Amino acid sequence: MKKLFSFLVSACLVTGLATPVVYAVDDDGKIDLYEVFSSKEDKMKNEVGSRIYKWSMHLPDDAIIYKSEQANNFRMSTNSYKASVELEINKNKDNLTLEEMLYKIQNASRDDFFWKFGEKEFVVDIERDDWGQRYIRIIKADKAYDYFMVDEAAEELGEYIENRIYIANNYIYNLEITMDGEFYKGHEEMFEKLVSSFKLSFEENNPYIKELSDSVSTAREYKNTSYGWKIVMSPYWKIEGTPNSRYQKFSPVYSDEELNEEKKSEEDVDDELKVSEGVAVSLISSAEANENASKWAKEEIELIKDNYNTDVYDILKSEPKKQGDMDAYHVVIRYKTVTKKPYIVHNLYVVGNGYKYLVSARMTEEQYKDDKKRKSFENMINSFKLDKECFSKYLGKIITAKSIMNLNDLKELKMKKYDFKTKITKSWNVSSDRDYFYDDFYYSRFDDSAYRGDISNDEYISACEVTSNMCLDMSASLNTDEIDEIIKNRVERFLDDNEVNMGLANVKIKSGNYKGASIYYIEKEYNLDKIKTFVNENQNKIYNLEELKNEYEYIIKIGEDTYIQTITLPVANTTSKNMLNVKNIWENTFINKVNYTNVNIQWKEHSLEEFDE
Repeated sequence: MKKLFSFLVSACLVTGLATPVVYAVDDDGKIDLYEVFSSKEDKMKNEVGSRIYKWSMHLPDDAIIYKSEQANNFRMSTNSYKASVELEINKNKDNLTLEEMLYKIQNASRDDFFWKFGEKEFVVDIERDDWGQRYIRIIKADKAYDYFMVDEAAEELGEYIENRIYIANNYIYNLEITMDGEFYKGHEEMFEKLVSSFKLSFEENNPYIKELSDSVSTAREYKNTSYGWKIVMSPYWKIEGTPNSRYQKFSPVYSDEELNEEKKSEEDVDDELKVSEGVAVSLISSAEANENASKWAKEEIELIKDNYNTDVYDILKSEPKKQGDMDAYHVVIRYKTVTKKPYIVHNLYVVGNGYKYLVSARMTEEQYKDDKKRKSFENMINSFKLDKECFSKYLGKIITAKSIMNLNDLKELKMKKYDFKTKITKSWNVSSDRDYFYDDFYYSRFDDSAYRGDISNDEYISACEVTSNMCLDMSASLNTDEIDEIIKNRVERFLDDNEVNMGLANVKIKSGNYKGASIYYIEKEYNLDKIKTFVNENQNKIYNLEELKNEYEYIIKIGEDTYIQTITLPVANTTSKNMLNVKNIWENTFINKVNYTNVNIQWKEHSLEEFDE
């Protein structure tokens, strides 16, 4: 049973734990440490630890170890001690002290009323270990035994547990050692030897200590035996996900901060803006007879030019590459979609053995400028080779949809109950499921009234285009509100919009009438030049230009029915081609068989202030 106390400690930490990987050699999923450490020198080890996380402890002769590649979730069991050891290590992101950690744990425990899954503590104190390091000491028992047994029996036959929580080296160490209760009564000194051996240091020159990351500390060749390729992983890199996948990702075992003990700058703290660094190899599809790497890569570059604003990327390299006997083309692009946080993408396009492969590496600008860090990525790309001996016997033809259809052909997007339709290209993915449609105004207005089960007077269609990240939402509904009230509700969010108030985004509103139909057009568009100037003058401000979206919306009121068409386009993807697509969608839109771009409408301009009461 997972100990509740450990769960509460983990719940208090910001950084999640890496999922442990079990290196199994026996059917029971356990590994003998001596079998893994195959050299004679390793068989003499009597300590185990991590130089990265700076800890070590005693290693019993019969130790069975389960470990993650990062050693930040260490588990060990020993039959001779009738004990198990668990160590969880997390970044101390909130800079907690031991006292604050204890306070946080105890507050988290307040909401726990189900006693069965709790633990009962006999000692809770802050002490110092043999090396003078302060820690929270908790002696406890698992309450599950009290559920099944009574009084002395539960205490005699239960487990004796000591939980130590250390805060050091900018990490939180949660150590828990559990010993069979009956065994503990006659072997207290063995428990003390095990628990007191833990220390927050790693002796690099100690020949009898085993470093848990040694298995990943050197370059290793990886073969994908299903899809016909191999690559040499750089030191301290690992495989992500299931091996022999069609999409295989590799990532660093440790961050630069952990591996090189670097001081992380304040700007790098935002996890939501962190670059997903790594190397990925994908078998894209089968190759046609006339396909080559150069043609394929240049088509991909054209897609980037069509769909990314020229201010958010730089093509650093675009050239054929000689890599063994493979047909390859190398492209390097700097993306500036997050202001002041550019990242680099290396793409190696390879055509060979009847298939198209993409080897892609993503790294931060800082890693790219650092020769040593950049080479850990580039060495992997340069080591990529095709291997005919690595094909699965089941691998056959793999096609892509765009190879058998013209994605530029038009298709009709229309509603079932309302006469509301437009045309988009076949590259758009369409959904008419209400769960995929999100509109603050209509959810709040109709969720409890017009929409009841499968009966509704509202209809929604959504579509997204994957290369441009453009989204289209269309809705039609019964709405007895006057058009002025509808528009007021739609635009009032702009009144408190910081970017609008600072002039970083402009709002345009215009209205017109045609044969009883009231028509409004509302546009919110960001000024990229002003955004760049603003962030350059304000060092603590930052924008993700793929999340910042321009909006183009038409609202048409005809009788009691209201029709809304909204297109959103990220600032990063705002190009002349995509703006033409925005225009074409409206020009192909019909409501009750009327196309409002082909009729004479006297448009009236409105200021945002008109809607501010």
